[in-house]
Amino acid sequence: MAIMPFSVLRGLVIVASTLCLNFHWVKTSAWLENLQQSMLVFLPILLNIIFSLQWAVRYRLSIMLSISLILTVLLGITGLEHNNNEANFFIGVSLPVALLAAIFTNLILEKNIKLFRTNRIKFNWISIKTLLTFISKLLALVLVGHLILHASDWLTQDISKVIYPDNFTHGLLYELVREGTWFFGVHGIYIFQDIGLRLSNETISNIAAWKAGKESLNILSVPFYETWCASGGSGGTLSLLICLLISRNPSNRHLINVSLPLAIFNINEPLIFGVPVVLNPVMFIPFVMTPAVDYIIAYYATLWHIVPPLQQMVGWATPAIINAWLGTNGAISAVLFQIFLICTGIGIYWPFLRYMEKRDYKEITLPSGNTSFVPLKGNQFQLPVPGYREAESPHHYLSEVNEYIDARRNINDLQNSGNFVLWYQPQITVDSQKIVAMEVLLRHQSDDGKITPPYFLKYYERIGMMPEVDFWVLENAVEAIHHELSRFPGMTLSVNISPQTLLDPSFLSLVSKLLRNPLPSGWKLEMEITESQRVKEPEQIIEVLAELRRLGIKIALDDFGSGYSTLSYLTQYQLDKIKLDRTLVLGLAREGGEAFLHHVVQLCKSSGSQVLIEGVETDEEHQIVKNCGIHLAQGFLFHRPQPINKLCNLLVVNT
Repeated sequence: MAIMPFSVLRGLVIVASTLCLNFHWVKTSAWLENLQQSMLVFLPILLNIIFSLQWAVRYRLSIMLSISLILTVLLGITGLEHNNNEANFFIGVSLPVALLAAIFTNLILEKNIKLFRTNRIKFNWISIKTLLTFISKLLALVLVGHLILHASDWLTQDISKVIYPDNFTHGLLYELVREGTWFFGVHGIYIFQDIGLRLSNETISNIAAWKAGKESLNILSVPFYETWCASGGSGGTLSLLICLLISRNPSNRHLINVSLPLAIFNINEPLIFGVPVVLNPVMFIPFVMTPAVDYIIAYYATLWHIVPPLQQMVGWATPAIINAWLGTNGAISAVLFQIFLICTGIGIYWPFLRYMEKRDYKEITLPSGNTSFVPLKGNQFQLPVPGYREAESPHHYLSEVNEYIDARRNINDLQNSGNFVLWYQPQITVDSQKIVAMEVLLRHQSDDGKITPPYFLKYYERIGMMPEVDFWVLENAVEAIHHELSRFPGMTLSVNISPQTLLDPSFLSLVSKLLRNPLPSGWKLEMEITESQRVKEPEQIIEVLAELRRLGIKIALDDFGSGYSTLSYLTQYQLDKIKLDRTLVLGLAREGGEAFLHHVVQLCKSSGSQVLIEGVETDEEHQIVKNCGIHLAQGFLFHRPQPINKLCNLLVVNT
């Protein structure tokens, strides 16, 4: 997806080249054709570099280290296939090779990430052994990559001899094979480049000979496949896109918005990965069937002179209808025939798309009479709850893409409309109401000064960016301790850390780096883990929390009483503080509510932790909390969240 703009630009160059050729601007057309060929050569390297860049940013690695390492591995894999006098190793490398080299190199780098986080490498046996192991893994990757590349070249050469489109059967096999590789997310045209190049040269020669009156036009040619079998891109996905357009399911709208502009130029990767077709046996059937049926119909329609054969090269990015018009020198019958093929594709895709929707959605009629699609969960269906969209079935393909796109859009809107700021809510002793700690809270401040609560965090969590958010909050919070808050000793600053961040490989190294500059005298840093979120890999979480405690950081459990595994948290984790959720305060109004809270407090104290209760808003609640033996409290009755300048004024009075 990151290289999509590059693909679009290349597609526009191809369209411009085709138009110039149609207007007989031969030199300009040739120059543009050479330009797009150069872009095609550079595309795998660009993919390789972008993959390394994103991985480096994700794991806080040196960008130059990641890119240099990954290009070196790719050079090693492809260089072994060339003679020593050939310096341009990268020329002709395929997209799958570049992508797989990037993935496996970065996986090795991730496993050895600690080696590159030290400021200096100690020359002892452990460091040398680790470095040698790392290098040996890379060398093994180069060797295995070379063997696979060599074997795949040998295999594709043999397959190419069988499926070269020199007759009806071989032409159909060629279409099926190059579409079939998309099941694994690989464009078949890049695997069988030798067939494409040979067919292209043969098509150009045949058209030139036909124009000279020496030969008849071949039915099978490059423009035959691009015009009749690939409307909207591989798989005839323009038909699929139209099915999404006429479907009443509103969850399709984001995918349509992203895919439609690109599908006009036959670029269909967003659609293939968004529906998805890749690794989806349901939608892969019509994806292969549509171009195969189009091939058969178009072949015999051309053979029986229902439509004229394609008479000139038309770039693959030329929009549907236009490519049929240009390729047949303005034959109306060809335009109508292509519309017929697109309609045929709609008929093939539609039942499979409807099956997908019925499998994952239930269509209901609202009281207003309108129809709505409700996501299914297992064999039951759930009505959407405002603010809890993540409760919808996470396994539905279309909703996954829609949620991701929606999250990205909301994040972009936030970043364009203001800035993130830190606010602080004091935590007080219940008896004396003295401020002893404060919790850092993330807020969004719009350009007009409006402050927004952190509802937007669900968007960052959806796209896996919570570590970036938590790192930013942590860094700025520690900086605030060193500057604005250093004159108020004996305090604790509490920072919320998500489970995503705790599992991030770079988390501990970042915390260690922040604490190299010791906190001001009397200050403590506390990290709150959220009990209301489901934690994956609890064993690894335990190890991370233990390391944080060794660094002198206090551990608090947030939202106790509102989550998934309350009691197991008390036995699994060594905690310094337990924060009782406001739901326990709200329960005080019910009969037996105070007694229940008292038992919860005793249970928490039995773990050796301090107990803090959140959401105290009335004097009556304050008195009950005091009676239950709770030592710390936080709530609007005492102090609301406030910016750093107001907090400092409050602390001056407090001390």
